Amino acid sequence: MAGRGRASAVIVFGWVVAIGLPLAVTVGVIAWPERIPKDRTACGIRERIEREDTDGMKPDASRKY
Repeated sequence: MAGRGRASAVIVFGWVVAIGLPLAVTVGVIAWPERIPKDRTACGIRERIEREDTDGMKPDASRKY
């Protein structure tokens, strides 16, 4: 009889893993923030504007922002 309780615990643990692990992965994928592409950051936008203003030349490194 003692083995029967242990078998039930293993079955319950198996169900928890079989349902809980995919559920946790799904929630993690939905909730995890996406990385912002470099050209969409403030620095990337500033660099693009400066490139457009200088016709492709690198911006002056002496400028302070």
